[in-house]
Amino acid sequence: MTSRHTSDLLFTFLLAEELDAVDSAYDALKYHKLSKNNLCARPIKRQKLSHADPVQHFGEGQIVIKTEESESRRRRKGSRSAENYLQKGGMMAFYNYNLSDFRVHFGMTRPQVEELFTELQPHYRYERGTKLPLENVVLASLWVLSSQESYRIIAERFQTSKSVICTSLHHFCNLVSGNLENRISWPCESALANTVKGFEEAGFPGTIGAIDACHIAINKPKDVEEPEAYMNDKNVFCTTLLAVCDNEHKFTYVNVGHPGTLCDANVFRRCELFQAFNDDPHSLLPLEFQLGNDIYPYHIISDVGFPLSVYVMTPYEDNGYLTAREINYNKRHLSAMMIISRSICLLKSRFSRLKLLLMQHLAQCSVAIKACCILHNICMENGDLEALDIDEDDIPPPPTETCTDFQPCIVGEGKRNAIADSFL
Repeated sequence: MTSRHTSDLLFTFLLAEELDAVDSAYDALKYHKLSKNNLCARPIKRQKLSHADPVQHFGEGQIVIKTEESESRRRRKGSRSAENYLQKGGMMAFYNYNLSDFRVHFGMTRPQVEELFTELQPHYRYERGTKLPLENVVLASLWVLSSQESYRIIAERFQTSKSVICTSLHHFCNLVSGNLENRISWPCESALANTVKGFEEAGFPGTIGAIDACHIAINKPKDVEEPEAYMNDKNVFCTTLLAVCDNEHKFTYVNVGHPGTLCDANVFRRCELFQAFNDDPHSLLPLEFQLGNDIYPYHIISDVGFPLSVYVMTPYEDNGYLTAREINYNKRHLSAMMIISRSICLLKSRFSRLKLLLMQHLAQCSVAIKACCILHNICMENGDLEALDIDEDDIPPPPTETCTDFQPCIVGEGKRNAIADSFL
């Protein structure tokens, strides 16, 4: 390299340092007249220069200028660092919110979320640069499920994109519903005895659960053959959540995905719980209790929208001519049924996204609803019955008509009469 070439390059970078601007280095190089025989004959692309060692010599005929990619370009390439997201995103909220605010924004207490981290971590393979850390996925998804904010606002809050929020939510719901489904289990052994005792204290004997159904508003589903079947009489697309709960407001059975146009009885008839009651009731109701001189199997309770049977106790239909005995029975029954009504209210109040679930596919909606039920149970297992802002509109409305799609059950009517007599 000649002394003239060396002095030219030194002049170029000294000029850049004096001006204290990276663009000045570019301008100096661009307009400096070098001959075709100079070492840097190819135009230099305008880029920001790194602060450390801007010039590296790789050979006698090549000079390479180190550059640093812009923040916007790194985002386009999907290579945003986990550390950057942790500092600006969910983890800051995780540490900065006080206990009450944390529960309001994330639907769960801080210890419950930490427990969730621990349980999901073995099922989440994180490789830096390929996806977000589990903590960020959990916190961003809980914020989505616990609020009705738009994805755009939530993305701005976590300083990321809507696509990242949507992807994180789907990953999270699949993780929870696929790996923590054991949190929804039918009561057995000691849990069965405690449940029966709890319903007896609520006023109804021989009960191991209360069943009800509610509608979840959704987008027009794109993965079903007849999406119009999911439009109810209010011209709203919705699916049905069928749930059974115990005396502690925990869900012991959930079924999601049936069209909102179906009545409760038809939804019940299509689920595996109804089939099990018909095929092998002893597997679900292993014990019996005595009423007077007769022995009856345990049962679940429901409103008049479900079919009466020896395994499902419904109230007497109010035709305006109920006797005092039947009215007393209905009051006891209603008192016990408030447990499932409150459970659904707690679910929708804790995860208010269920008031309008804006997902494109029914399968995604079903997974998200099931995940919310599992998270609800995690909260109930920790005794989290702290008052939430419960909206009375979330209480499932009682059916206006008695179920008539099934044949009258003589044995069920006899059992209901025996229970009514035991209240006298």
